[in-house]
Amino acid sequence: MNDITWRLYEASKALVAYIDSEDVFDKVGSMGCGGVDHHQSEAFYNLIADARNAIKAFEESVKESG
Repeated sequence: MNDITWRLYEASKALVAYIDSEDVFDKVGSMGCGGVDHHQSEAFYNLIADARNAIKAFEESVKESG
C-alpha cells in the first residue's frame, strides 16, 4: 500500500470520527420563536454511512493482506 492511500484512509477516518463526536449537521430548520432544529440531510447522512462502510472494508482488506 502506498503512502497516499494510507493518508486518505487516515484522513477519512478522522473526518468521520469528528463528524460523530462533534454532532456536525448540514441543515437548520426554524422552529419559530427563535428556536432552530439542526439536522443532517439524507444525502449527508448517506455519505457519512458510505464513508464508514468504505473505512471498514479497507481495514478488513488490510487485515486479510497481512
